[in-house]
Amino acid sequence: MTSRSTRARMAALTGAGSVVLALVAAPAFGASPRPEGKQVPTTHRTVAGLDKTATIDVDRWGVPHISASSTDDAFLAQGFNAARDRLFQIDLSHRRGLGRLSEVFGEKYVEQDRAARLFLYRGDMDAEWAAYGPDSKRIATKFATGVNAYIDWLEQHPDKLPPEFRALGYTPDRWKPEDVVRIRTHALVSGLDDEVARAKLACANALDLDDLRMKRQPETTTSVPAGLDPCLPKDVLATYKLATEPVEFSGDVKAPVRFTPAPAGGGADGAEKDGSNNWVVSPRRTATGRPILANDPHRVHQAPSLRYIAHLKAPGMNVIGGGEPALPGISIGHNDTVAFGLTIFGTDAQDLYVYDLNDDGSAYRYQGGWEEIRTETERIPVRGGSVEERQVRFTRHGPIVHIDNKTRKAYAVRSVWTEPGTSAYFASTGYMRARSWPEFLEALKRWGAPGENQVYADVHGNIGWKPGTFAPRRKGYDGLLPVPGDGRYEWNGYVPNDKLPSAYNPRQGWFATANQFNLDPGTAKENVTAYQWTGPERYRRISRVLSRQPRHTLEDSKRLQHDVTSPRAQTVARLTRSLTSDDPTTVAALDLVSGWNGSEPLGSVPATLFEKYWQPRINTAVRDALVPEQQRQLLAEVDWLAVEDLLQHPEKYADRLGADPAAVRDELLLATLTDAYRAALAELGPVSDDAWGYRGNAVAMEHPLGAMDPRLNVGPFAIPGSRTTPIAAGRASYKQVIDVGNWDASWVMNTPGQSGDPFDKHYRDLAEPWSEGRYVPMLYSPAAIAKHTEERIVLQPKE
Repeated sequence: MTSRSTRARMAALTGAGSVVLALVAAPAFGASPRPEGKQVPTTHRTVAGLDKTATIDVDRWGVPHISASSTDDAFLAQGFNAARDRLFQIDLSHRRGLGRLSEVFGEKYVEQDRAARLFLYRGDMDAEWAAYGPDSKRIATKFATGVNAYIDWLEQHPDKLPPEFRALGYTPDRWKPEDVVRIRTHALVSGLDDEVARAKLACANALDLDDLRMKRQPETTTSVPAGLDPCLPKDVLATYKLATEPVEFSGDVKAPVRFTPAPAGGGADGAEKDGSNNWVVSPRRTATGRPILANDPHRVHQAPSLRYIAHLKAPGMNVIGGGEPALPGISIGHNDTVAFGLTIFGTDAQDLYVYDLNDDGSAYRYQGGWEEIRTETERIPVRGGSVEERQVRFTRHGPIVHIDNKTRKAYAVRSVWTEPGTSAYFASTGYMRARSWPEFLEALKRWGAPGENQVYADVHGNIGWKPGTFAPRRKGYDGLLPVPGDGRYEWNGYVPNDKLPSAYNPRQGWFATANQFNLDPGTAKENVTAYQWTGPERYRRISRVLSRQPRHTLEDSKRLQHDVTSPRAQTVARLTRSLTSDDPTTVAALDLVSGWNGSEPLGSVPATLFEKYWQPRINTAVRDALVPEQQRQLLAEVDWLAVEDLLQHPEKYADRLGADPAAVRDELLLATLTDAYRAALAELGPVSDDAWGYRGNAVAMEHPLGAMDPRLNVGPFAIPGSRTTPIAAGRASYKQVIDVGNWDASWVMNTPGQSGDPFDKHYRDLAEPWSEGRYVPMLYSPAAIAKHTEERIVLQPKE
């Protein structure tokens, strides 16, 4: 795809009237490296807490390469650099997680602050630090010291304050080491939403429909726990959702939002669910003779990017890759021996508990008696000087998120978040320094949340896979529905790490994950971590491609990360290929899809018909075939695994489809295709590449303040594929393809750019290359870094 075609499709998506002006002219993406001998612009900073001089070499793609004389200084420099490049982002994350929004944004955020404080880690901090490893507190302390050092510098140079702070009229918050880990709501843990959705079916006496709503893997039946009234309050999870949602800004924030560039200057001074893939390929199946590791974790798109690329080098540590900007360490990348990458691994890590309260609501029924609710008062500062007091309440299982005074019931969330060691991604500080498979496995024992498929490759030619997660073992129940909190339904520890599946140098020569069900079917029920998983389509496509490539290359991995073939579409097209009709409209529709291979590039006519018109109608038709009419309003759609099962094995549904289930299936496909074709004609007009060409997915990266100043947003970009293709509708903002051992030959991408400053040249310089499937070099060796360094920041100890 060319730049011109990308811009044309963007215009088609957005309309000419919504085009916005870039804040700055983007640098030429393919610019030449720095000429030999040309001096690198250098700035010096004095930093309290630093033992010896450290350097930050920023390459021409905005990636910082940090060199220090000790790991202490490296993590301090990482904190300093995170604040230098992403201060508004990490400050907003810090305030949201700690429940400190109101003190700078006003009383509108008091309830969100209260909700966030409910889910802070409140346990023993010694146990919390110990859970991650012996140097975890030291790492967090140094990182926080680095963040604070940059804020100290800003106090002396207020004209360099990032524009968001100036626009909103406040200053950044200082960090404490414990802030790094006490925030739990940044972790992707799951369980509650599906429990509530399932309870709604149970309340309507329709729990039998739940396996159509989302197919359970491994297969299991469930029932309403004894003593539970499944008819829950409508807003039972409102507080939980408020605690976990991003900060929303609107025009009533207590300051005008008008962005103007920072004063001119250089260097560090300023001016400047779920759908991830990973795989590892053995040397015997690569063209390089070395392992290849690829990873494209899919999360929300935003500006600045959710992740940040950094390189940390000190004696005993040399690691590069993507991490969370507000955390020390690297969670996706490589050191000088081992490469690693992650995708979400199915873990049901939460339960909703329901309690009977006593008459005055001060205690709940537990094991035949009454147990007192623990109540604490949170003092929440509000901008302008006032302080709001809010109560937070807890049971032995977790924070209370809802109280129904009429029924005298309380609802609390039990989550792995209360367990020491479950701060999101912080445990990567352990495995990122592993130098062998045994060390990697040992580090993963400390990985609590979110559950992740971790893939591995090393310079000795080994590849592997191992999940890391704290998956609750439930006593006497399955976790699929809320449970009474009276003591009958408890957790019994966690699935032992050595009981989780793994693979090491698998016979097939490769291993891949894409959030699909990947427990061992033989032992899954014994050590179940979850019953609900993302659909298998992306994994099917990835595994098919890898199994057919005896000499996989780096370019092959890049192409596979951008693959737009949908196994779902292929299945439907294959089943339709032999069908015939006498109806001219149906014949025209069949002709349109008869030769289609399920590929969904931009401009594809069959992809538009399938994704927008046909697929939804198939789903509705299958639902109507399987669900009695009086219950259909309970189920908007059915899990595609159920749809696929009926389409491919209609004989299993003879009780619903009649004596000739295959004929009924065929008629369903023909009827939905014809209806879809007619609907497309009515909406798009006669079939043509221009009118019917697939426009893909409009992917935009929105700044938190973008609703008030759209210039801060990046995109949208037209991205091909769908959620059932490996590109997953373009949801991966970070991508890496690693040539294990020949590190400088590796590639990476992070959109829209490395910088969080809207006026910096690295704020959006990677967005268009990302939209076109391009990468930038993942520079690692001193020589490669020196060749492309554009700026040097020297950090010196304070006397």
